[in-house]
Amino acid sequence: MSREAAEDRISFRAARGSRFCCTAHLPFLTRQRRRHAPASSAFAEISVQCVRIFLGRGCFGGDAMKLSFYATRPAAAAPQPASPTRQWMDESSQAFAYRCLPLNIANAHGWELLSPAAFSARWNGRAELGGIDIRCPGEPALQPTSVFGHGVLTFHVNGIFRTDPGWNLFATGPVNRPKDGIAPLSGVIETDWAPYSFTMNWMFTRPNHWISFDEGEPFCFVFPVQRGVLDRIEPEIYDVADDPALKADLEAWSQERTRFSDRLNVTGSSEQRERWQKRYYRGMTMRDRPGAPDHQGKLRLAEFKDRRTPAKPDPEALKPQELPLFFRKVVALSRVKHAKLGLRDGDFGFAASTHLVPLVAGEMIEAARHYPIVFTATNPPRPLGVLGAMPGINLHVDAAGQWREGAYIPVAVRRYPFITILSKEDPNVLILGIDDTAKQLSAAAPAKLFEGGEMTALCRARLDLCSRVGNAFEQTDRFMALMPPDKMLMPLRNAAPARIAARSCMEGLRVIDPARLAALPEATQANWREAGWLPALEAHIASGRHWGDLLDLDDALSSRPVLEPAAS
Repeated sequence: MSREAAEDRISFRAARGSRFCCTAHLPFLTRQRRRHAPASSAFAEISVQCVRIFLGRGCFGGDAMKLSFYATRPAAAAPQPASPTRQWMDESSQAFAYRCLPLNIANAHGWELLSPAAFSARWNGRAELGGIDIRCPGEPALQPTSVFGHGVLTFHVNGIFRTDPGWNLFATGPVNRPKDGIAPLSGVIETDWAPYSFTMNWMFTRPNHWISFDEGEPFCFVFPVQRGVLDRIEPEIYDVADDPALKADLEAWSQERTRFSDRLNVTGSSEQRERWQKRYYRGMTMRDRPGAPDHQGKLRLAEFKDRRTPAKPDPEALKPQELPLFFRKVVALSRVKHAKLGLRDGDFGFAASTHLVPLVAGEMIEAARHYPIVFTATNPPRPLGVLGAMPGINLHVDAAGQWREGAYIPVAVRRYPFITILSKEDPNVLILGIDDTAKQLSAAAPAKLFEGGEMTALCRARLDLCSRVGNAFEQTDRFMALMPPDKMLMPLRNAAPARIAARSCMEGLRVIDPARLAALPEATQANWREAGWLPALEAHIASGRHWGDLLDLDDALSSRPVLEPAAS
């Protein structure tokens, strides 16, 4: 078949909008190439180019396609280019999984929406809307919900996507990132016209099983697809013998692969040096020619350009990241405004969704008698008490907000909802502040903060506690600055059970390397012991015995039957 005849079979039509898309009859071109295998290279070239145009590549006349995201919330995070890496691929032997180019391309074949908050969830196996127990330390607006029942967990997409005319958006879960107990549902949205937002839904695959997402973990994966292409394709099946050239290439590759595998373990062989065959990875045919001029060895997508008008900053508002754990809105305690305020003590419900809590060096010995202690990988590192092994779940606080009897309560928990802050009148003076959103503070609470316009003994005691806690955190930071992460710490997986260390919410945490601690110069050890730091670090190492206790509590929570809903 001549090149001119092939060109006669190609027609073009104007798509909606100003751009043109090719509607070449793909099955005809495919059949002709198979039936005329010895055809000229010119025909092969025109066939490949037509297929490429038909599938939407190069059909925009050189213009870049636009993909826009219109945020419906001021703080909505922009979609991110999907990462080509996966933890399970990193952990494969010699990172072997990355040798699979189709996996690499698929990993990065779209953009991801990230969870704004860490959480854990469990489905009770029933169909009602309230059948999913969601534990999340973040604001309610940041949490997923259960709006469909039947074990479907719903993430809200805080924005509307817009694609060019004729293009849909395929929305699914993160590619090649399996999650035990829950699976993503997929959808195709006509985003070139619809003014409606969509939700991303995941379905539990079994009841009474806790799943978790980390803050910043992708929950949705999107990429554009051209509308009307699939339903114009005419699928066909042939025997491989109907295409002699294809059959010959397949047989040659199969024989080459067998020879390569047989010699892979031969010491000093070229196959052993090469380690794996790379024809597809390099885009080369069996005749060592490029298989396609636009073969992709990697895929890296562009980031969204944020064209939103920047919000005007509030100079008096504390940024969320500047607030300590648990605090949401800190205000100065006022004799006038808060004159009738009281404290309902002993309710730790605010900490029920916190699985890691910061510690000060002075409490590490006591905390180590009850909890495993870990460190952040920051510089300086900071000690944390491990209260749970899943985000959003504190295994030591029950449904009534009561701390487990006999267990140590960290000072970061005990001081809440009070904190010392700088006075606006005199920045050198510390005053007592409160979390204005705290449920423990109310006019109905009997333990008052003021009497006759003066602080009660309760209030003065809280001011003293907060002052000491603030100083203790500063002292802890100064000590930890002497212990850079790369010299004293090792990954958590070296000390904790694999069931815990492998969980994403534990990723990046560190523990003291006992050998490095023992190798410190005697003078340093003596100074640290005198200051009380060395006993704290030794207590941290000993706290590793509580990993088993944590797993027992974790298993007990997972096996605990879900309570039936109260009768209405």
